[in-house]
This record gives sequence, C-alpha cells and structure tokens, in this order.
Amino acid sequence: MTCVHLQELYQLCQENKLKLSSSDLIHVVCKQCEKEDVCPSVLVDQYQEKHPEADEHSAE
Repeated sequence: MTCVHLQELYQLCQENKLKLSSSDLIHVVCKQCEKEDVCPSVLVDQYQEKHPEADEHSAE
C-alpha cells in the first residue's frame, strides 16, 4: 500500500487529468515515509481497452 502522500499525488493527477507515461517503469518515492511505488509503463485501463481478451483470460 502506498503512503498518504503518494495517494494525494495520484489524486491530484486524476483530478487535473494528468497522465504519466514512459517506455520504462516509473518509480515514485516518498522521502517523508520512505515508501516506494512502481507504476507500469501502460496504465491498466488503457491496456484493458486495447486488449479485452486479456481480461477474459484472467477470469479463468
């Protein structure tokens, strides 16, 4: 679980329609709590929209 500071960052991005993208993993580190979160290079929602068959396989 991420710390409250990283959750606030994600909420700020969501509220302001900001998207992070990279060809690699994104590591977000909170120096206050010493927590780290790793975001994949493709957002899950975007991946599922492009690959609905992957969702079917996870249900099996």
